[in-house]
Amino acid sequence: MGNFYVGVKAIIMHEKKVLLIKRSEKYKKYGMEGYWDIPGGRISYGEEPIVGLRREIKEEVGLEFDEVIDILDTSNVFCDKDRHIVRITYLCTVKDVNAIVSHEHTEFIWINPNDIDFDVKDKLLKKILTQLL
Repeated sequence: MGNFYVGVKAIIMHEKKVLLIKRSEKYKKYGMEGYWDIPGGRISYGEEPIVGLRREIKEEVGLEFDEVIDILDTSNVFCDKDRHIVRITYLCTVKDVNAIVSHEHTEFIWINPNDIDFDVKDKLLKKILTQLL
């Protein structure tokens, strides 16, 4: 039997633009270095998902969300035979757009989903961005 986790992610919107962050070399061992991502991570045991989401957004991009508008997606992620993550992706808004990326990421962009002209390699992120179009 493997390990089970709950992950929370955020599509953060501001004036029709979404915040994307680029993964650092920390993700090289998973083959995901340089992939565009959205803020989020795993919640701690006993932590409410929204509390974990607020913590992860603050840690990864230094922002606080104003409002959680909706849950956009829930998906199973099987990283390997020993790790199963249920990923909940929320739609949030912020007033402050001055993101500061953590050591886990190298850069950020605010971009209209219609203007994304690069390959989004994360299947779940691609699915969610397509829903926003």
